[in-house]
Amino acid sequence: MLRVRCQANATLDSKGRLALPAPIRRALGEHGVDSLVLTFHKGSLWGWTASDFEERVERPLANRDPFDEDVRDFTHSLLSPAQDVDIDGAGRIRIPAPLRELAGLGKEVVVSSVLHRIEIWDRATWDARFRTSLDRSRSRSGMPGVRP
Repeated sequence: MLRVRCQANATLDSKGRLALPAPIRRALGEHGVDSLVLTFHKGSLWGWTASDFEERVERPLANRDPFDEDVRDFTHSLLSPAQDVDIDGAGRIRIPAPLRELAGLGKEVVVSSVLHRIEIWDRATWDARFRTSLDRSRSRSGMPGVRP
């Protein structure tokens, strides 16, 4: 999707609109992307292009047993809150109220481009999450699941 590395502080306006950081807007514009799929996952909102969401989330889940309880829980928690949001002419998205509530988003947020998605965090929640990840990574060597 993006192939851009970006993390930026941003603010939500009173209508729940978020101006996407310029590098993300440029990358989306270069690919003719005018909407995103947003959903809630473990404390933040994750956003994909529709094609990336289909390829990385929907297609793999479609091949799983829908009666398996772990699959059901995952699909209900990830797919049920998912919503399509348009990118307006000013490069903003309007984050629906139910998603803002699930992620506990206040006015101050952090937007990051992570692999094939963006993540939107409440700024205080992100600060705590980042500190936790730094502390946990100090006791590890290398990338998880990857051997040199």
